[in-house]
Amino acid sequence: MNCAYHTDTENTAFCIKCGKPLCAQCVRQVQSSIYCESCLADSLGGNAAPPPLPQIAGGASPEAAFVLGLIPGVGAIYNAQYFKAAIHLLVFATLVNLTDPVGNRGETIFSFLAFGFYVYMPFEAYYTAKKRKLAREGINLITPLDHFAEQIGQFGNLELLGGIALVLIGGLFLLDNFDIVRMEQIGKFWPALLILAGAALIWRFQRGKKA
Repeated sequence: MNCAYHTDTENTAFCIKCGKPLCAQCVRQVQSSIYCESCLADSLGGNAAPPPLPQIAGGASPEAAFVLGLIPGVGAIYNAQYFKAAIHLLVFATLVNLTDPVGNRGETIFSFLAFGFYVYMPFEAYYTAKKRKLAREGINLITPLDHFAEQIGQFGNLELLGGIALVLIGGLFLLDNFDIVRMEQIGKFWPALLILAGAALIWRFQRGKKA
């Protein structure tokens, strides 16, 4: 989860009064208690200074980010997220490439995944730009993508899971290039995706019962 005031920085603590996530720059510690600037000001009767508005790089128009996001990777570049742009382009190209060698049924599911990711990119660029625009005004916006990331995060760190997936897919393509394992053979195992999805739902159900 990222800081409520610096949306590009990962949080290190939470305010004990309002629960906002805070980065190291925004933490205000009184003895063993951690506050955000606003809650500390309220506790001191309004004597503390308001938190500084974040200075964030990237485009200022969510609408422009959405339109540019229709071109794979360009929406993220508009938001000054260059590494994310490279990842978006790589994932989209990989999904498109997987639609060819895996057979008819596998081709269908990977085609849907590629289309879904294509639709995701402009919305991700739009909400990122909108969140940054409001952050410049001191407003913290919780978007549907934040809720999605929070749900995925229940299974582990989102970046870690994405990195593992890319390593595995890249390894499979490498084996195919050296004719060690053919993608046509690997493609027959695409129903394993359904099994993994079902297992994840069962795991969430069991975890919810324990909670």
